[in-house]
Amino acid sequence: MKAITFHGVGDVRAERVPDPKVVDPTDVVLRITTGAICGSDLHQYHGRGGTLVETGAVMGHEFMGMVEAAGPEVREVRVGDRVVAPFSISCGRCEWCLRKLPTQCSTTGRAVFGGRFGKVFPGGQAERIRVPFADYLCEKVPADMSDEDALFLGDILSTGYACAENGSIRPGDTVAVFGAGPVGLLAMQSAQLFGPARVFAVDRVGYRLALAEEFGAEPMNLDRGDPAAELRALTGGRGPDVVLECVGHEVPFTQAIEAVRAGGTVSSVGVYVEPSMGFPAREAFFKDLSLKMGICNARNYMRPLLPLVRNGKLTPARIVTHTIGLDEAPRGYAIFDRKEDRAIKVMLKP
Repeated sequence: MKAITFHGVGDVRAERVPDPKVVDPTDVVLRITTGAICGSDLHQYHGRGGTLVETGAVMGHEFMGMVEAAGPEVREVRVGDRVVAPFSISCGRCEWCLRKLPTQCSTTGRAVFGGRFGKVFPGGQAERIRVPFADYLCEKVPADMSDEDALFLGDILSTGYACAENGSIRPGDTVAVFGAGPVGLLAMQSAQLFGPARVFAVDRVGYRLALAEEFGAEPMNLDRGDPAAELRALTGGRGPDVVLECVGHEVPFTQAIEAVRAGGTVSSVGVYVEPSMGFPAREAFFKDLSLKMGICNARNYMRPLLPLVRNGKLTPARIVTHTIGLDEAPRGYAIFDRKEDRAIKVMLKP
């Protein structure tokens, strides 16, 4: 089959690789109908966080498709079902899965599709994929729901919603979202469900800020100056009640803590791949703030968010700017990385 494989910093290729097969009795094989390039794929593309990706690993953890083959112990999904799966791989039975923390699964060792564990669990930027623990991981998608609406349940929509939920937004709050990339934009959509009076979008890319404004956020360009000072000026000197950090870098994380009001909440879902970074402990301590951060347990959110998308309460497909074939994926990585051609979200069609 055709797949996108990793060959070094800035080097991904469309190549032929072996077709996946059912290995364990709880596996399914999906024929992928839609995949995508995620912002966290760019960490690997840049070589951030050390050598995490093996040469030849199949990339990608955002995918959905049709069940093409199923192991003998699979009961909940059948051949021909259309399903979406989360980015992380979990068994549904271990202590951590039972605690609703599937990203900490002890059976799989906190594995994800593609990337770091690509040789064991090849990713979804391919024509087919093996999905283990299928009865737990796979969520059936209604026939009347498009791939573009359903796909993001497995990662970035769930992540954006979890970020907003962890912010404990209350009606009338002021919210600032740092980062207007795909996750940040979906965090803005999700934040609106909790009834805030104002939402600010903090970024420096003009076309992203324009889309954020379409989602009801007030755009704030980082190039105009210190965002924490500007947010305080726009909120009577106090700062936002809630700050959602959706980038995964030390600078916006620090700015989020500097910006939030005393007693406020910072919720961070940006993916931090470096082993350590500076932390403004003094600022956080004397502000008496609450901090919630961590990788999203997307499996917990897929089912409850599905009807919100289906009924138009959330519109994740609006962030899609490019839909290309697998052969074009290296160009998709490049334009997404360089923010060319007004790229926000690049979809892949095998």
